[in-house]
Amino acid sequence: TVSRWVQRAPRNPDKIAPWKAFLKNHREVISAMDSFTVHTVTFGLLYCFFLIGHDRRSILHFNVTRNPASRWVVQQLLEAFPYEAPHKYLILDRDKKFGFEVIAAIRAIGSRPKLTSFRSP
Repeated sequence: TVSRWVQRAPRNPDKIAPWKAFLKNHREVISAMDSFTVHTVTFGLLYCFFLIGHDRRSILHFNVTRNPASRWVVQQLLEAFPYEAPHKYLILDRDKKFGFEVIAAIRAIGSRPKLTSFRSP
């Protein structure tokens, strides 16, 4: 999917400029969270969770587990933001781990959840 998009990506810098301007103007209020998997030497599977602040492109929180669940993700959010979220928006994908409990926790810490579009890379 990504390789097909790269081939069709706009080459004209004038078309890219509005998106760059948007990110430059709004990066202070945007953070994102996601997870990825890592295969171990013993053929196990670890799930890595991370929160990124787009203002300085820094990792705000990172943790690893063997059994990800919504409650575990909520605990990670509470550890990352013990009082309130420094960012207005938190971008997340439509993973099962990010269910209703996670959405409620994001709103409780004072941030607005923004889901990515279905099947977006």
